[in-house]
Amino acid sequence: MRLINNHSYTVESVLKGHPDKICDQISDGLLDLYLSLDKSARTAIECLGTKGTLVIAGEVNSIQNLAVEQYSKELYKEITNQEQITVLNLLSQQSEQLGKPINDGGAGDQGIMYGYACNNDYNFLPFGYWLVNMLAKRLDEYRATTNLFLADGKVQAIISDDRIKQLTINVQHSADADLEMMRQLIQKEILFDIEAENVIINRDTGFINGGFSNDTGLTGRKIAVDTYGGIIPHGGGAFSGKDPTKMDRSAAYMCRFVAKNIVANGYAKECLVSVAYNFGEENPAMLHVLTDSFDSRKIMEIVKRNFDFRPQAIIERLNLKNIKYLPTSTYGHFTNTSYPWEKIERI
Repeated sequence: MRLINNHSYTVESVLKGHPDKICDQISDGLLDLYLSLDKSARTAIECLGTKGTLVIAGEVNSIQNLAVEQYSKELYKEITNQEQITVLNLLSQQSEQLGKPINDGGAGDQGIMYGYACNNDYNFLPFGYWLVNMLAKRLDEYRATTNLFLADGKVQAIISDDRIKQLTINVQHSADADLEMMRQLIQKEILFDIEAENVIINRDTGFINGGFSNDTGLTGRKIAVDTYGGIIPHGGGAFSGKDPTKMDRSAAYMCRFVAKNIVANGYAKECLVSVAYNFGEENPAMLHVLTDSFDSRKIMEIVKRNFDFRPQAIIERLNLKNIKYLPTSTYGHFTNTSYPWEKIERI
């Protein structure tokens, strides 16, 4: 039995220079900057980028007054290799209404979060989801060594029974690029170990403009790419720019941590964990674990005995005030085994 109907599905990932991902990276880069100077900082930073302008908005509660505009310009240049960007800083002070429940140990908002894992060799993730993020990362790393193509791009895969039925790659390129050479080099340097029935690379030969010059970017709009590619449910809350007191982020990490450890310890081949919170309350309003195992009561007992879903307990268990969040904003939040929520423990 499969919990998720993933016999046949389509997934995508995007490169670092995609407009939505630029916004995610700047939001998380600013979060890292605040936390590096003030561990008690609380942020909900969101960006909108379009036509040479970056708008930074949201709420911050910190003793630090940072050079937000300058840092954002520097990070934008690092991501895109472009310098010209006008930054409008509209960040405001976090309201006391939102801050008080967190100070008391409760959830800062109501919401639902999910985590998933399955037993395979792709970091306990659906094969196609792992694949497209791995290829997006390869493309970005290869771009750093060549002027073959530019920063924006997408990777899409159609999967049927863990076979690649179709793989589509579109990358931004200069107007005078030799597209045939680009296709050949991507096949050689990026797809060297990939078997796909049908590979399409830049069928549309007009991908010249990218990033904010081509489309508006928004923080959090690639949440399906960030989580599980749309294959499993998502509660709705985005991650990037939010400090670890925000349950949208920290509880989703905890759910993944629990699901992965249930599977890695052999209690199930698939595991889907969901949790819900009420505003201001410390304990979850709901905790549910669904697996392919028939002994669901035993698995729930294991989860309750080994994992504490109270907000502050999650932060401490996963050391969420002492990690760098910028790397999480590309290639999915659950693909890198070095993150603390990806650690496998004996339970």
